[in-house]
Amino acid sequence: MLRNIKIALCLVFALLISVQVLADVWVDEISAKKGEDLKSFLSLTQKYQEDNWLKVNSKISKVVEAESGKLGNGAIVQTSSTASGGKVVSGFNQPGSYIEWEFEAPARGMYEFWFKYSLPDAEAEPIVLDITVDGKHQFIEMTDIHFNVVPYASALETLERIEPASDKDNGVPFGFIMDKGKHKIRIDNLSGEFELDYLRISGAVKHFFFTQGENYAAGSSTLKKVSRIAASRGKAVSGFENPGDFIEWKVNVPEDGLYAIFFRYTLGDRSVECVRKVQLNGKTIYPDWDEVHFYPTDGWSEKRNDWKERRLEDPETRQPYFIYMPKGEVTIRMEAVSGPLEIDYVGLITRDGEIKGELNFWDYLRLLWHQIISFFISFN
Repeated sequence: MLRNIKIALCLVFALLISVQVLADVWVDEISAKKGEDLKSFLSLTQKYQEDNWLKVNSKISKVVEAESGKLGNGAIVQTSSTASGGKVVSGFNQPGSYIEWEFEAPARGMYEFWFKYSLPDAEAEPIVLDITVDGKHQFIEMTDIHFNVVPYASALETLERIEPASDKDNGVPFGFIMDKGKHKIRIDNLSGEFELDYLRISGAVKHFFFTQGENYAAGSSTLKKVSRIAASRGKAVSGFENPGDFIEWKVNVPEDGLYAIFFRYTLGDRSVECVRKVQLNGKTIYPDWDEVHFYPTDGWSEKRNDWKERRLEDPETRQPYFIYMPKGEVTIRMEAVSGPLEIDYVGLITRDGEIKGELNFWDYLRLLWHQIISFFISFN
């Protein structure tokens, strides 16, 4: 009996070792490209942490114009009235074209890479790049970087952060490690055609910012400001429920990037359907923005916290619409199609941002008081 138990334990132990070995091979993916033995970025994250390769301060951000690099194998410089430096690099329509920049890292750490580019059309072939730092790949994914894999982002012009293709929804980027000092960053085109405006190298940046609903720039005559429990700054905007009633907000975009639009709202009337039309800078970016549905929150935050967030998203995939917005002021317009609605604030958020409402001291006291009252009422 004891012998059988020992044999069983040995078999289990051998099985566990085999699973571990297979898992290591699957995760690390040994590559023979350019004589390098490369591991996946995921398998290196623990090592980067142990070696103190911490992400650099988010305030560190350097824009490197595409035309400032060394070009080869068909890549050429062309003028562009919309580009940041008045020029772009094109000619990325054949394998082997490349750009190489020299970058001086201000601090030791892990950096994020962003590429500002445009495509010839919305149905263009996906872009695949090979990226090296100082002539080397730091992890296996650098040999096969895919662009244009966010179908819900702006198709013709975008600012793409280098992220795992399978992790786009989470917004977790790759970190490229560099010591303080000069480095060479090179991209080689493997497939696809695009025009490159610039490369931005930065520390980790998380953006969430908003404009108070009651601080609107324009609107119909029926708009009114109301006091509400748990509202940011204690106020909200109401009074636009008739078809054609509208409200406009001005929001300052701190830097070029991809942003999703969201609203913090209440809708306490379940008997009516609430539909709104939304525009950005006077344009309906996606067809379904003509009919954005808001769902009941079971109250108007008059006695408790009834606020909910609503991001503009694809109704089929439920993925937020991330739209390229340049630095500066944008106008967000909401027009009533049907039903009442109250707005606490309208905001923009990046893929790795978090929605965090602002409650002041008195908001918390009022919210606590109403929760206490509700608790005692529930026993009656």
